[in-house]
Parts: sequence; structure tokens; C-alpha cells
Amino acid sequence: MGDVRRAGRWRVYLVFFCLALVAGAGWTWSQGLWGSRGATANAQGQQERRPAVVVATVQDKPMPVRVEALGTVEPLVTITIRSRVASQVVKVTFEDGAVVAQGDLLFQLDAREVDAQILQSKATLAKDRTQLEKALRDVERYSGLAARNAVSQVTLDDARTTADAQKATVDQDEATLKALEVQRSHYEIRSPVTGRIGVAAVRPGAVIRVDDTLATVRQIKPIYVAFGVPEHYLKEVRAAQAGAQVQITLQGSNDIVTGGRIAVIDNTIDPQTGTLMVRALFDNADERLWPGTLGAVSVMLRMESGVASVPAEAVQSGQSGTFVFVVEKDVVHVRPVSVARTVDGQAVVTAGLKGGEVVVTDGQLSLREGARVVIKGSAPAPATGT
Repeated sequence: MGDVRRAGRWRVYLVFFCLALVAGAGWTWSQGLWGSRGATANAQGQQERRPAVVVATVQDKPMPVRVEALGTVEPLVTITIRSRVASQVVKVTFEDGAVVAQGDLLFQLDAREVDAQILQSKATLAKDRTQLEKALRDVERYSGLAARNAVSQVTLDDARTTADAQKATVDQDEATLKALEVQRSHYEIRSPVTGRIGVAAVRPGAVIRVDDTLATVRQIKPIYVAFGVPEHYLKEVRAAQAGAQVQITLQGSNDIVTGGRIAVIDNTIDPQTGTLMVRALFDNADERLWPGTLGAVSVMLRMESGVASVPAEAVQSGQSGTFVFVVEKDVVHVRPVSVARTVDGQAVVTAGLKGGEVVVTDGQLSLREGARVVIKGSAPAPATGT
């Protein structure tokens, strides 16, 4: 009885084992079938998937030759007003930061002492002129008497000597008076130029000494913008000096000031930086340019005609230099190029491209030589540079 039961259990185990083998084989076969189908589908999808790119057409057009640099606004003239005499400030006649004209009175100093000296000098001059007139009359009288032998020649000579000495005394008095008048002018301090004055360093009642700083006047209409350009631009800057157009974009804003012209080219190149200092002159009638302001300077030297240009984003950099991806019949090719400069987002290409060719401007990361692509759009054609 026990043997029959054990035999029955073994038959049940055998049946379950066979069913498991059949199920495992079926699952393995099905997975292999679907896996091969999936791999085939993925391979076909990869073959059909092409990178999508944006392209632009190479333009042959005139492009500006510009010099870009960082510039600093500088006053045309900066004058520090200093005292030339020791005195007390009586009056300050301007408001801090005001516009002053050439010759305007800025500071009035206490001039009572020098005024008294001038009065004394005028009195001395008047006395000596009177004595000179008397000496001249004596010469005239003795000359008539000497002609009639009424007086000796010695007397006449003495009279002439006295007149000459008195004339020298009068000349000395006049020089002394003129010197005092010049000194008197130092007590009325006037603006030497038209411009904007800063903050007064002294106030009424202050006692000042010789060479004390009182204020600073800066002429800002017109005004300079100073900037450095690389030395290889020297020839072109000099050639274009008369007609070069200069503009500055003020730092921290989109305010663009135009109408500048090259006024000064420095007479030496800085050997340490290899740059040449240039100053452009702006009328600055509206005072948009303020001394000390920084800005991006652009100097338009000339227009270069018939040059190839592409959007700057089309140019890539590699170990061998700069290159672009050129599209020909939906296939891209790597093309080395030489870029001379970038103007308004356009790269000026001097070698490697010609007008009418199509280059990739977006989507380069997934490209390689000979890859097939899908063009999803074109970059807008830029306007002619100015």
C-alpha cells in the first residue's frame, strides 16, 4: 500500500516537471522572437533618425571694418583753481556743480591791504609826475638862457640830468602800480574756461594760504573719449582719421552716443600692452557724456565690399582651428575656415567659404562628417552692416 502511494506521488512530480520544462521553453522562444523583432525595429529607427539643424546661407556683401575698445570719458580741460595769495575768503559766487563761463567771478578775497597799497602807489606816481613836469620846464628854461649865454652849460646839463632821473622815477612808480594791480587781480578769482565746476573747497570766512586748492573746473563741451587700439590698426586708424565715425555705448545702459570723430592719435605705442591711445571728440551738447564714465567704443573705419559672412554661431572651434558644417544635399561636411572679425553677430570669413553655400547655425553637437541631417529652419538673413 505504501509503495503504491509513493509511486503515485512520483508520477505527479514527473507531470509537474514536464509542464515546467514546456512552459520554460515556450517563454524562452517567445522572448527570443520578440527581442529580435525589437532589435530590428530599433536599428531601422536609428537608420531613419536624422539630426535636425538650423541653417543659414553664406552672404557676399559689404561689411564694416570696425575697431572695438573700452573707452573712458575725459574732460577736454581740467583746471584746478588755486590761491595765489594768502587772504580771507569774503564771498563764494557759484553753486556747487554749476556751469560757469570763462571770466566768471568764483571767489572774492579780502583785498583791503592791497587796495591801500594801490592808493599809496597812485599818490606817489602823481607826485613824481608833477616833479617830472617841473624838471622838464627847467630844462626848457635853461636851454633858452644857455642859448643867450645867460647860464652856464653846466647848469643846463644838471637840469637835464634831474629831468632824466625824475623820468626814471615816474617809470618805476608806474611799474610798481601795475604790479600792485596784477596782485589785486589775484583777490578776484575767475574761471579760466567755460565748464562745470565742482564742490568749493572753502567757504566765506575761511583763511587760505598760497597754493591752496579752492575748486576744480572741467570743460565737458566738447569732451574726449579715450581708448586704446591694437598697434596693427595704426595704419588704418591714421588713414581714416578724417572720416572715421565713432560711437560709444555707455556702460550699464543701452544709451548710444554717436557723432564722435578721431581728434588725437598718441605719438607712441605702449610697448607693454602693444596699444595705441586714441582720443575721439564729441560735441556733448546734451551732456550725456560725463567725465569718468566707461563705455564700449566702436570706430567705423571703412566698408569692405564683397566679403563672405555667416552668423557667428555657425563658426565652431576645434583642435585644428575654426570650422563650420556645410550642408550639401542634406549631408554635412566639416570645412575649415579663417575668420577675420565678428561684426554685429556676423563672422567675416576670409577663407573656406563662398557666397550661396549653406552652413549649420544650430544643432552642431550631434553632427559628424558625412552625417545626414534634416533642416528644420533657416536663420534670418541679416541686414547689410553699417
